[in-house]
Amino acid sequence: MPTLLHFVEKTHPLLREVMPDVLDFKDPALQDIITNMCYSIAPEQLKAANGAHDSAAGMAANQWGIKRRIFIFTPEGSEEDKLKEVMINPSYVPYLRHQETTPKMEAAYEGCFSVPYTAAMVNRYEAILATYYDVKGKKIERLMEGWEARVFQHETDHLNGKLMDGKLDNFAGPDCVERHIFKDSEEMMNFYRGK
Repeated sequence: MPTLLHFVEKTHPLLREVMPDVLDFKDPALQDIITNMCYSIAPEQLKAANGAHDSAAGMAANQWGIKRRIFIFTPEGSEEDKLKEVMINPSYVPYLRHQETTPKMEAAYEGCFSVPYTAAMVNRYEAILATYYDVKGKKIERLMEGWEARVFQHETDHLNGKLMDGKLDNFAGPDCVERHIFKDSEEMMNFYRGK
């Protein structure tokens, strides 16, 4: 039976550290961690762990206090019928599309389980070349655009010790230009419904 993982507080030092690369893809402990992460990102487990949201677009290992360079990628939501990918040792570079001379940035609101009841307006690259390894250690390079690119950048930031609103708290972080902090999930959902 998998173990339910619980979120660390926003002040936990692991959220400000760069996570070390996974080197041994055959390590049995790695497989246990991945099993627990895939289990814990499901909506019913997020609720059991008192998560701030009903579903997740992704989750990094250090959000659960695990010192590994891994995240679960679920850009369409973490429900059972949605695509779920394990991404190990991720990195990215901005991608220049046809006739672009500089990387295009786009601002959008983001939420985060490590920064509960908060919406942050963050500028991110609209297109990236993402690099990561799957659970068997196979290297994958993939062009991502739009929402997928945003989620990949957000989760990779976690593994680089950066929170979405870190810049506003004088920490390293992405270009966060605005932050709204809510008293509870109802107030947060009302804000998103109005957008």
